[in-house]
Amino acid sequence: MTPASLKRVSSTDREISPPPAKRRIAATTTSTVVSNFFKPASQKEPDKVVFQTPHGTLFTARHQITQDVNRPKPLKIAAFDFDDTIVTTKGGTKFSRGADDWQWWNAAVPSRLKQLNDDGYAIIIVSNQAAVSLRTDSKSPKDGMRSVNNLRGKVMAVINTLDLPITMYAATEHDLFRKPRTGMWEQMLKDYGLTDHGDIDHERCFFVGDAAGREADKSAGLRKDHSCCDREFAANVGIAFHTPEEYFLDAPVQPFVRTFDPAAYLNNAELTAQTSATPAVFNKKHDVDIVLFCGSPGAGKSTFYWTHMSSLGYERVNQDILKSRDKCMKVATQHVEDGKPVVVDNTNADIETRASWVALATKLKVPIRLVHFTATVKLCEHNDTVRALAGELMNPEKRALLPKVAFTGFASRYREPKIEEGFQDITTVDFKVSHLIRTMPPLQRTDDRLQFEGSEEQAALWERFWVS
Repeated sequence: MTPASLKRVSSTDREISPPPAKRRIAATTTSTVVSNFFKPASQKEPDKVVFQTPHGTLFTARHQITQDVNRPKPLKIAAFDFDDTIVTTKGGTKFSRGADDWQWWNAAVPSRLKQLNDDGYAIIIVSNQAAVSLRTDSKSPKDGMRSVNNLRGKVMAVINTLDLPITMYAATEHDLFRKPRTGMWEQMLKDYGLTDHGDIDHERCFFVGDAAGREADKSAGLRKDHSCCDREFAANVGIAFHTPEEYFLDAPVQPFVRTFDPAAYLNNAELTAQTSATPAVFNKKHDVDIVLFCGSPGAGKSTFYWTHMSSLGYERVNQDILKSRDKCMKVATQHVEDGKPVVVDNTNADIETRASWVALATKLKVPIRLVHFTATVKLCEHNDTVRALAGELMNPEKRALLPKVAFTGFASRYREPKIEEGFQDITTVDFKVSHLIRTMPPLQRTDDRLQFEGSEEQAALWERFWVS
């Protein structure tokens, strides 16, 4: 099967396939592998699989004969996910219970991979393996070692059984290597001595994976895919995508849902900021007041302050810097008593937190206003991930990636702010305005629209899939 070029698919296109009702599983070992296992150590053939960790979080396994394969350029690459694509567990459990707990996902897998090799394809496996720990400072080093040994044993058995020039990449942390991010693909290019322009036949390359954004279908007994990261990885790399059912079983395509597409925000950058009192983004009304921010991490709160409010004389109070709400309140009180207006640049997600600031404003006899940043948690996580992982071009301040709990925690506490809580007014700032972050390409207002002002390279980085 030679896959056709597949352009990036939007969430309105709904095509992928269901898993088969039953699978016939082929044997997982060959007679050669079994024979070698029972030989005395002095007579055993050397392992054909070489394991490496070219980076602290990336696990690689290479069949020895990979080094000897000289394929013509531009190179055709057949890439596959590992679990639930090449192999599955013997008992159908989500996670493997040991190095020998595997079987082919389908009997067709070995023969199809062999045919790809005969057809001149370079075969690679790219897999997210967050359950595996390569860290030496782990609190449970024995558990980390056990997870690595289990993966090594399973990968060695699979690659030795196939006996094909295959390289596997496994991302063990939520960093640049984790799909849908392209770190494993870029490492593959480095390992093979390739560039992404000219050396790769993108029209004939493809990726097969089970994380395809499929919705559940109770009538057909189909479970919802855990994510869409495999489909999005293929889109980032610019190659065709297939589910295992489509590729190995020639099954018809079925609907899928892409819950977040960053490109849509660049293509529809309309200004939607408004306030209950005036259509301007923010107007100063008082010599001294308290302005409370409410919004997820990554929504652009700090940049909004520096862009719109610092020049108006507002002092910034931030809990990330001061470490506690009590300290923030003490500093804010001192600013107000000194006759200076204050911006409280925190998430202020819940009513109780906001009430404490309303009470302080009442005590100090100054008005309190609120700026509400409405960017979704998913969008904010995307902003933060791009900034942290896309390199110096997007992150000259070298800000670190926030943990996912920073976003899920905000979402669990969040209650939409209301005037009735005691605010004089609420200014609503949509993403297109809050996207004005100093460490990423800004937007500028043109009439009633916001236009992306960064370079084409920056825009291309931002509109990739970074979270799934």
